Amino acid sequence: MANIRQFIQSDESAKQMVEFADDFAGKIAKSVSTSQIRNIYGTVKKLEMTGLNPKTYRQLLLLKPKLAYAKGRANKRNKNAYERLETIIGQAIDAIDPNRAETFTRFCQFFEAILAYHKAHGGE
Repeated sequence: MANIRQFIQSDESAKQMVEFADDFAGKIAKSVSTSQIRNIYGTVKKLEMTGLNPKTYRQLLLLKPKLAYAKGRANKRNKNAYERLETIIGQAIDAIDPNRAETFTRFCQFFEAILAYHKAHGGE
């Protein structure tokens, strides 16, 4: 089992983070739409340009209900994949330390890796 917290809190686990993102994206590529991931990723990129501050951190936490909403809208066949996405991104958000900007940077990198591998694995 991957330690999402370690991916976000430590530079030393970058290789494992990339491998996990590749594997995870491959598992959800055919079930989760690219537009759903990009919708959430777009918010993350806007927040990344602002930088980590209390307002940004609050908006990051509010991504969790967006993920829950996407899961709720998914059809029964794809609901499990959306649930996995909600769990993984939720754990990554929880691992962000609002007092350590580098954890937010790693979160953004992790999310970007998932999005890139999702597309590489044929996500539409």
